[in-house]
Amino acid sequence: MIEKSNAIALVTPLKDEIENIGKFIANIESLTMRIKCLVIVENDSTDGSKEYLEKIAGIKNVEHFKVLNINFEDTSYRVGIKYATIIDKGLQFLKNSEFYNTLDFIGILDCDVFPEKEYYQKLVDFLNADPSLGVASGITYTEEGKQHIADINFVRGNCRLWKKECLENSGYLVVPTADTVSLALAHLNGWKTKTLKSAKVVSREINVRLSNQKSKGYHAYFRGHTLLYALLKFFYLAFAKRNFKRGYDYLAGYVQGILKSKPRISDKKVKKYFRYYLTNKILGRTQVQAQ
Repeated sequence: MIEKSNAIALVTPLKDEIENIGKFIANIESLTMRIKCLVIVENDSTDGSKEYLEKIAGIKNVEHFKVLNINFEDTSYRVGIKYATIIDKGLQFLKNSEFYNTLDFIGILDCDVFPEKEYYQKLVDFLNADPSLGVASGITYTEEGKQHIADINFVRGNCRLWKKECLENSGYLVVPTADTVSLALAHLNGWKTKTLKSAKVVSREINVRLSNQKSKGYHAYFRGHTLLYALLKFFYLAFAKRNFKRGYDYLAGYVQGILKSKPRISDKKVKKYFRYYLTNKILGRTQVQAQ
C-alpha cells in the first residue's frame, strides 16, 4: 500500500489585491504544511496586482508557483459564474500539470483569506480520519476576531479543501453559486462535507464584499429551489433577522427568475436535489447549507 504524501494544491482567484498580496504570500510561507502548488488566477486587475505578481519568481513553502491571467468583457467584480470560471481555469491547469498524479488534496484560497498556521494540517488530518469525508473547510472570522456565525456549518468556498478523489468523482460545474452546487455534487456521489470548528481563517471579504440578496434569490431559483423555500427564506430574513429589505430583495430575485424565465441549472440530478432540499433537510438527509 502506497502511503499518502498529503500533497496540497491551491487555486487563488485574484483581482485588484495589491494591498493584500504581500500579506497573503507571507501567510502562505508561515503555514506548517508545505504547499505542492499554488496557482494564482489573476483577472482584469488595474491596481498594479498583475505587475506585482510578474516580479515574484517563487514563494517559500511552495514547490510549484504559477500565475495565470484571464480577461473578461465584464471587468467588474462578480461572485457568480465569473468566479466559477476563474476557479475552473486554475483547476484545469492543475489537471494538465506533470505533478497532478502526486496530489492528494486540492483547495481554493482567496487572496483576502488568511488561514492560521496549522490550518491545512488540521484539515488534512480531519479529511484523512473519515474515508467518506470529501470536502472540508474551517470557520471564518472577521479581521476584528468575530466569528461569522452565518456560515458555521457551510463549507466555505474561499478556504475549502477537497480530497482529490472527491473532486474527480463529483466535478466542479461552472455555474452561479458553484460553491453550493459543488457540495451537492459531492453528496450526490456519496461524499460527506463538513466544517472543522477548530480550524480558523480570517477573511476580509466579510466586511468588504457584501452579498447582493437579489442575486442570492435568483441563485436559489437557478439551483432549483421551490417557491416555498424562497418564501420561507423571505420570512426568515425579514422577521427573524429583522431586515425586511434583505428578505424582500431575496424574494424579488427569485420571483424575477420565474417571471423572466431565466436560465436554471441543466444538471437534472442537481436540480432535483435542490427541489427536494427543504424536505430532505427536515428529514435530516441534506448537508448543504444553501447560500
